[in-house]
Amino acid sequence: MGDPSGQGRAALTVSPALLRAGAWRGVALGVLAVVIGTTAGLLRQPGAGALDTIWAEDGGIFLGEAVREGPLSALTASYAGYYHLVPRLLAMIATAFPAGAASEVLAIEAAAVVALLALLVYVASGEHLPSRWSRLLVSAPIVAVPVAQGDVLNSIANLHWYGLYALFWMLIWTPTGRAGRVIATAVVFLVAASDILVVVFIPLALWRAMRRPSGNRHGVLLGLALATGLVVQFAGLLTGSSERELTPDPVRAVTGYLLRAVPAPLVGERWLGDEITARWVLLAAVAWLIVGAIVLLAWLRTRRPGLVPAAAAVQPAWPLAIGAALHSAGLYMLPVLLSGTATPRYAVAPGLLVVTALVALLQPDQASGRGKAPLYALTGLLALVMVVNFRVDNSRADGPTWSDELDRARTACASSDTAPAIPITPRDETPPWQVRAPCSYIR
Repeated sequence: MGDPSGQGRAALTVSPALLRAGAWRGVALGVLAVVIGTTAGLLRQPGAGALDTIWAEDGGIFLGEAVREGPLSALTASYAGYYHLVPRLLAMIATAFPAGAASEVLAIEAAAVVALLALLVYVASGEHLPSRWSRLLVSAPIVAVPVAQGDVLNSIANLHWYGLYALFWMLIWTPTGRAGRVIATAVVFLVAASDILVVVFIPLALWRAMRRPSGNRHGVLLGLALATGLVVQFAGLLTGSSERELTPDPVRAVTGYLLRAVPAPLVGERWLGDEITARWVLLAAVAWLIVGAIVLLAWLRTRRPGLVPAAAAVQPAWPLAIGAALHSAGLYMLPVLLSGTATPRYAVAPGLLVVTALVALLQPDQASGRGKAPLYALTGLLALVMVVNFRVDNSRADGPTWSDELDRARTACASSDTAPAIPITPRDETPPWQVRAPCSYIR
């Protein structure tokens, strides 16, 4: 039959326009989110600031080697026992700018990558966490992570700790469009080629590749991307290009996870402090009480809904929670087990996965909106911790500033062709961190 009113034809012509408008609106919001996230990341660094300081390996290893050896040659060099593709690529970009802009370029690159990963997790988590509120809870802490600010803030060398968290989401995400599938596959490869700890994700990648045998090409591609990155990492170890001294300590791995990784996102480093004391243990116990209460509530909602008000229709996302918890433990315990050290940055990805597990367990009923109070309570706690830890004093705050040290190096190069080493943060390390570059770059 015809359509005398023309409403059907109008719908056919208007609908694509509305879809395009919605798509552009989403892109605009995404760009705005990345700009805000990047700015927030840069503002988190107190003291000398992020834009006029260069952190340790960022300058001493990645920028320095890219300048001295050439970006392509440096790309194939390993450091600390594995390859770092992402920092090498970002350092390569930095060498295209004048030396005076190096600190700004490196800091902005690092902050922008973190913001982009947060946006990516927000999008990817929609498949498992329908509410925007929950998706924000698992993505915003990436930008405002309340731990290890002396290591990971605005540092290209430490982007892989955020990348490991994003990798978890890439492996459980099924994008509907080609662009999403390409991005997810690329992220998996880039993280795998930047951190050998992705071995923790091998079981998840195998499960993803083998489930739904028909039409699971994307899962297979994700597995191949992970395998390719790992082949590069292990090839370096087998050929001697990469090496690292191991001092296994299983006790520290377990106690570190209990006292550091799990409490980190629920308490934050400002309140925990630097050394494990009686106060630290007490705060860690409080964090575990919170975790225990959430697990108990989720269990009651699942098994005994009649005992919990407004819980009859609420179904916690147990598979997501269990998967996040297991990978959290693995990502923390493996490096501590092998190295025997428990540095704060080891808790970044595990802590973010703890948040994911807790958010999954507190999922309200989407149809009725019932059962949101516990999720709101967790939101309040996480927001408080992130605000309190937004700017925490750290060794980078003490400088030295890149602009001042570069001026001194330029003065030295004006009277000699022998370039001095340029001191960078942290100031008091032994041996000191320095950028070694020729005068042709410094000038």
